[in-house]
Amino acid sequence: MPAGVEELFPLKPRPGQIEVAEKLAELLEQRLRIVFSAPTGWGKTLVALTALKAANALPALWLVRSLELGRRVAEDAALLRLTTFTAAGRERTCPLADKLGEAVHDFCRLHKHKCPYFRPPPALDPTLTSWEQVVEAGRREGWCPYYAQDLVEADVLVQSYNRRARRAVAAAVYDEAHNLLLPEERSYSISRIAEAIAAARGLVSQQVMKKLEALYGYLLAREGSVDPSLHLSEEERSELRWAFWRAEPELMRSLKPLVDVAAAPIAYAEGERVVLFKPRLPLPFRPAVFVSATIPQFAHELLRTEAEIRVPWAAKPKATLVKSVTTRYEDFSIKMALEYKKILLETAKRHKRVLVFAASERVARELRKWATYEEVLPPPDWEGVLLLRARGRFAEGVDLPADAVVMAGAPYLPPEVSDRLARAYRAAGVPDPVRAAIDLPMLTATLQCIGRAWRDPERPPSVVLADWRYERYAKDLEPYLELTGDA
Repeated sequence: MPAGVEELFPLKPRPGQIEVAEKLAELLEQRLRIVFSAPTGWGKTLVALTALKAANALPALWLVRSLELGRRVAEDAALLRLTTFTAAGRERTCPLADKLGEAVHDFCRLHKHKCPYFRPPPALDPTLTSWEQVVEAGRREGWCPYYAQDLVEADVLVQSYNRRARRAVAAAVYDEAHNLLLPEERSYSISRIAEAIAAARGLVSQQVMKKLEALYGYLLAREGSVDPSLHLSEEERSELRWAFWRAEPELMRSLKPLVDVAAAPIAYAEGERVVLFKPRLPLPFRPAVFVSATIPQFAHELLRTEAEIRVPWAAKPKATLVKSVTTRYEDFSIKMALEYKKILLETAKRHKRVLVFAASERVARELRKWATYEEVLPPPDWEGVLLLRARGRFAEGVDLPADAVVMAGAPYLPPEVSDRLARAYRAAGVPDPVRAAIDLPMLTATLQCIGRAWRDPERPPSVVLADWRYERYAKDLEPYLELTGDA
């Protein structure tokens, strides 16, 4: 049993914080992988840091979705007299990133041997705390800031999920770990792909150019799953990759969208964009802590955890389940869209600010005529209906306080995407790959959408779950919502 948790805790503890920190430290000493769930604002970060220090599990790697969270971690770590360093990826630190854009990762992996900056710094200031300071020194002195970050020592090393991980750590913490239950999404506009095809002219054979033009026409007309192998053989995709690897930096940047789409195992055309999906499989760190306010009970199957600590929510939004509607593809008709219109109008009569999350682009097209705002950050004094995409840019990490949230459909991933994700999870040995590919992303997206409106713990928004399919997940939603039945 770790000693001294109460003495270490730097603030007057809230009820339960000392007990949770002691239990978490005990599990860390046993080198387990742990789910740690508690409500927003409960103090999860400070409790986890205290447990790490009590268990002597330092240095720790603290993985985040956004580096903005690094400031919060650093502030709490300072209360415990722990040092922190926040490391960034190549797009923020490489001196060539402005020229290469998203292709900077490929250039570094393939051509670092001839990069003028690829050399270690003569010395690093031990008081450095963030990537910005390393970048400033590296650009001034002519060495690589990206790799130099790995030489910085600190008690807590903060970086994004997507940056390659340092191995010399005693423990790992995955902050906002619900993000690991969603596949990584990256999208390119159709116009960028057209520009990439133009840039390929002269770099690949005429045969490949004809195939690329056919692929472009396919993407323009397609709404749904995309399979580039229907247009490009493996040999032709190899030719495209070879041209990309040999290209000058500016051309690498232009070609990057096309190379990614051609190689994507999971892609989906939706509106004017092609979305690429990639499963997130947590690295096998041990011990590891997965921290989140909203993480379904069966997430342990994907996260490979052996223990959990869950602090129940004291306040829950009241959620009405509407069983008469659905956005399921074969059932979503003009008549069904009108039923959703009624739900929106009735909700807007009772509440000044209503967030509506459309399950897909197809659903959003039918609902936009009844929205006051769509896919924007509204003014601070906004009123009316704000329509957003359930997996769009405002569905995570943005505060949009509102009186009510309407989930216009259960935000499942497209069936073709779920099917391919399930195959990837099965290959990785996930015990229930179908549930990991279908249920976990839908539930996680739903809870994150609701969380956008709920910023005052004492005033949860009213919630409308407008899709009969939510009834299947009543037990999974009960820890977070007070379900009140059909509307």
